[in-house]
Amino acid sequence: MKKDSAYKTYLSTLTQQSLTLAILVAALIILGVTGYMYLEGWTLIDALYMTIITVATVGFKEVYPLSVQGKIFTIVLITMGVGVFAYGAVTFSRLLVEGELKKVFDKRRLEREMKKLKDHAIVCGFGRLGEKVSEELHRKGVPFVVVENDPNRIPKLEEKGYLYIEADSSDEGILEEAGIVDAKILIAVVGSDADNLFITLSARELNPKLHIVARVEDPQATRKLYKAGANRVISPYDVGASMLVHAALKPAVTDFIELTTRLGPVTLILEEVVIEKGSALDGVLIKESKIREDTGAIVVAVRKADTSNILRPEPSLKLEKGDLLVVLGMREDIEKLEELARTPHSL
Repeated sequence: MKKDSAYKTYLSTLTQQSLTLAILVAALIILGVTGYMYLEGWTLIDALYMTIITVATVGFKEVYPLSVQGKIFTIVLITMGVGVFAYGAVTFSRLLVEGELKKVFDKRRLEREMKKLKDHAIVCGFGRLGEKVSEELHRKGVPFVVVENDPNRIPKLEEKGYLYIEADSSDEGILEEAGIVDAKILIAVVGSDADNLFITLSARELNPKLHIVARVEDPQATRKLYKAGANRVISPYDVGASMLVHAALKPAVTDFIELTTRLGPVTLILEEVVIEKGSALDGVLIKESKIREDTGAIVVAVRKADTSNILRPEPSLKLEKGDLLVVLGMREDIEKLEELARTPHSL
């Protein structure tokens, strides 16, 4: 979804209208003070006092009896004052109503967008890690919705234009509102292991086919998260430590990993490709598939549909429907392979 700039436009309009009103009030006061000092010969304080009570229409008695010119000037000043404050009241009332209406319309828009989602990701938590996860999903073009209950983080979600729900992600009703039944992925990255555990339990019950990735801080909670239904449990500290050691001891390996995972344009990428039933790869031996020759992609590993084990791709390994190929190549190579994995056998 494109970045929503309506909120910024609203704030800009409010600032401009406030500045305009302030300038009008200041000009009115300057006009009144100058007029009374010139027409009546009053001091600055007397002229300022008379101007304020006149513009504010409080009904206090004038400082000194007014001359005919002074009375005419006062009438004009009162009329202008009423006009300026009426303008201010109408303007800010309109902006207030528009602001409230905008909140209602934005909420309805978000609800409509979320109802359209299918095979999307749900990100529970928008802290530092959740924000990075969201950025990566956005970069890869994966539709997603963020569930966050901290009101201080909502402005950033609005600024980035992400779909979001301001609520507690451990609430089953909120997960249903986020479209968990039609979702493909759930990433639980809230700050507490206990919350991530409860989210995982609720999500697995609502969608048994959901792929759940959960963050963990305490290693002892890892086993519980897997028992609760998580497909993957990730410790940012463990991953970070491993990358630091690799960068120090095996810089060439680290460079290769960064090449295939870094942000922005990359030369090579690692991707998963699933073989569909009846495709050109269904029932074919790897050595007969000509994947490398026809697409340019390299099969790094194969996960058979009936097992969780990742196999080294022997030439004699038979590919079947549901098998998952871990492949390395350029984007166009991967796209060719994806097409081959879903295109039916030619008769």
